[in-house]
Amino acid sequence: MGDNHFQEAHNSNDINFTQKQRYRVITGAFNDKVTANQIAAEIKERYGLTVYVIPEQVKRSSSSL
Repeated sequence: MGDNHFQEAHNSNDINFTQKQRYRVITGAFNDKVTANQIAAEIKERYGLTVYVIPEQVKRSSSSL
């Protein structure tokens, strides 16, 4: 599905688009993986949501080379 599903839903029928729209909740970034995992476990246990812990992509500035 992915991005192609979104594009198809958007182009096929704008009236039905809001019925197919999905939203993602991003809670924030944490300083270490242990803390992130603790928060993820609490969210999963408390609210029953599927939770993913993924590394944040950090771009280095060209001045740090």
